[in-house]
Amino acid sequence: MSKEENTKKEVENGFLFLGLGSLLSWNTILSQLDFFILYQKDYNPEIVFPNINFLINLIIQFLLLSTKKIFSYKSMFYFSLLIYAFILFFFPYITIYFPSEISFKISCIFILLNGLANAVISNSMFGLVSFFPIENVIAVGAGQGISGILMTLIRYVILLTLDPQKSINLSSYIFFGISSIIILIVIRNIMHLYKNEYFLSVLKNIGEIKSDDINDNLIENKTEEELKEINANENVEKNNDESENKHGMLYLIIKIFDINLLVILSFVITIGLFPSVCIRPNLFGMSIGWKINTIIFLFNLFDTFGRKLLACVKKPSKLLLYIVSILRLAFFFTFPGLIYLEKYNIINNPNIIGILSVINVSLMALTSGFVLNLSLSLAPEQVENNLKAKAGSCISLCLSIGLFCGSFTANVLDKIIKKL
Repeated sequence: MSKEENTKKEVENGFLFLGLGSLLSWNTILSQLDFFILYQKDYNPEIVFPNINFLINLIIQFLLLSTKKIFSYKSMFYFSLLIYAFILFFFPYITIYFPSEISFKISCIFILLNGLANAVISNSMFGLVSFFPIENVIAVGAGQGISGILMTLIRYVILLTLDPQKSINLSSYIFFGISSIIILIVIRNIMHLYKNEYFLSVLKNIGEIKSDDINDNLIENKTEEELKEINANENVEKNNDESENKHGMLYLIIKIFDINLLVILSFVITIGLFPSVCIRPNLFGMSIGWKINTIIFLFNLFDTFGRKLLACVKKPSKLLLYIVSILRLAFFFTFPGLIYLEKYNIINNPNIIGILSVINVSLMALTSGFVLNLSLSLAPEQVENNLKAKAGSCISLCLSIGLFCGSFTANVLDKIIKKL
């Protein structure tokens, strides 16, 4: 592998770690909801925490998308990751050692900070990767999927080695401790990424950095013409801002309206069905703890495969996005239908029900990850160069809208499924 290929591979790995870090904090919190319920059972953390996180996430992402970028991507990455590290380190201690009312109030503040950090890093990450080749888009998605896989694998180890009820404090220390260490590793990886020559060259081209921000080792041995080109890039950001101001947010939304709508629809389907998928139907006779963890593991695993599946598409197109999105509507019927077949003993073999459940979850996850990465690769191509970052960030916002709306859809679908 040549030096240039190695340099580009380092950037791809950097985006992989960035994707991993972007969702790790929230995946850790979700995996420990039973821990919070134990100590804060009078305050319904399983309901309050997701609503706070999604709501603040939506508000911040909307503000970031509708206003001019003030801070550099680097600053926003570090800001978000350091907040994650702080939250993950202190969360178990304030939950265990503070009275439930006080710990719940502090927890809500932590969740609010998590939503803020998640909005900032997602907006920045999806915006920045829009300027890089599709391999980096795939890496971001794969990293996000791996963060979920890590949490479920850790939970499997705990289920096999500890009694979750008796050792819930120890398991929380393990979860939050490992996540804190991973976040620090991600920060270290981002520091290394900002020394990569190829990465910095892209940042120069989009006006993200100026000539005086470049390390001396990147400008030594440059010809006079190359140095003039570097200095000329100082004006790119200003020109992009002036060009961007010609178009409002409404223009951007209209340009990629169909892609935005399909992203929202995709995650309304996924999140709307997921609670019922986790609880019902039967999965090879597993207990509820093992069953939920297995469903989540399968989802994260195939979601990651789906995101990487984009590498097999020679020419991504909106037609392909339409086809996959329309086919996903079938899940509104397959999952309730499976529950109906089991409830009325139309299929009374638990192994068949289990196999069909696994197939449904796997296909839902595979197509969900594929739709997201396909949308992220297509959206920036529909707009002018100066709006590419905004287009990528818009996909991030629509992802959050889909998750938020999907959580409400889940309540409706759950009531419908219970009546089957």
